[in-house]
Amino acid sequence: MKKSLTIVYLIFALLAVKVNAQTWSGTIVYGKNSFGYLIKLGETEGQTTASFSSIEMNAYEIPCQNTTLNKDSLHFYVVSDYYTYEYQYIKQEERFRGDLKVYSNETEELLNSFETDLIRENIAESDMVEKQEFSFRSNNLILYGTLWKPKNPINKGLFFVTSSQGNDRSANNSEAKYFADLGFTVFNYDKRGTGKSEGDWKSATIEELSSDDMNAVRFFSKISTLPLSDIGIKGSSQGGVKIPYILSEMPQLGFGISISCPSGTLLESDLNRWKNLNSNHFGDTQIHQALKIQKAGFDFLAGNISYKSLLEAKDTNNNPDWLKYIWIPEQDVHKDYKLNFSGLPYFQKITQPLLVIQGLSDDVIPADSYRKIENALKKSNSKNYEVVTFENTNHSMSFVDDEFPFFQLVSPEYLPYLTDWLKTLTNK
Repeated sequence: MKKSLTIVYLIFALLAVKVNAQTWSGTIVYGKNSFGYLIKLGETEGQTTASFSSIEMNAYEIPCQNTTLNKDSLHFYVVSDYYTYEYQYIKQEERFRGDLKVYSNETEELLNSFETDLIRENIAESDMVEKQEFSFRSNNLILYGTLWKPKNPINKGLFFVTSSQGNDRSANNSEAKYFADLGFTVFNYDKRGTGKSEGDWKSATIEELSSDDMNAVRFFSKISTLPLSDIGIKGSSQGGVKIPYILSEMPQLGFGISISCPSGTLLESDLNRWKNLNSNHFGDTQIHQALKIQKAGFDFLAGNISYKSLLEAKDTNNNPDWLKYIWIPEQDVHKDYKLNFSGLPYFQKITQPLLVIQGLSDDVIPADSYRKIENALKKSNSKNYEVVTFENTNHSMSFVDDEFPFFQLVSPEYLPYLTDWLKTLTNK
């Protein structure tokens, strides 16, 4: 199975022991690094079920399979793109004691092992965030979402703007739970053509996808009884690009949070990412020639040039030794006009409080994006905006740590900074 930017897909199943709903917590420690996780055990129709959650890994209740549980032991595997994690526990009194072994998927070599225990958590139903499933109509499509109702609401709402590709609402379930635990009423939903929602995101423009977001936030306001002024919106990457556009279209909204947002078009970000991924294959002169061809490929995909112009660019700079690293779309490729969209002009139009965050190890968006965004915000009527950067943090807000490469962990600065910034708004 494959892993998205921030979620690890697990393979679990439970056998042999009948269990009531149980939650077990564990911690992995490596030098100065550590992260926590929860294993939730339950039973459905006579079959034991399990799920894995970790806010540090941006994972929330990922379904589990192929786990063995009996009276004295618990054994399961976690599989990511590059690693397989084998957890083995022995029951000792009121806890499971065991270890984690990390294997390379490519070589099947054992890379490292860690001691880890599981401790039973006493979590009552009354302490849990309540989730409700809803459907609503937007642009003649039926879309589906989740309302997260906190135990101790602060009468503020947070809405997750949808992002790129085929990601559904599960991509931000972990953060939705995190902010609901802080008292925010939260709503996230499946973008058109993802999860349970109708439609096709590939053929939609940014404006059409933003229209879905705006219809969704109005629906959120209705079912939560929160006015738009008490609701903020948060988005990352393509979702971050939509934040200033939506804020400018809906000035009644309370605030915005834009994460990993490029200052230019989405096409420029795609080209920048291609350069960062492939520059080692080219010399200084060749990379400029190669960029011209790859840009022509993206320009054709975006509907900016003809296929004839693309082929002319390819033939003019054709080098068979490195042409294999360049993506040339087919003539009948479905156009993606979203690539031409830039959120930069809309940063000048907002009036609401705004937080912009960029990781300085982001290899997708141009490195100076945050500076250009800040310059645009200086021209806006917003009286409360902040632009911050995090060291050793990539596009998905994961921490880049060569000494602890086995897990994709969220930057330790990220959620605490968001929490503190939100407190400055909610405490007013």
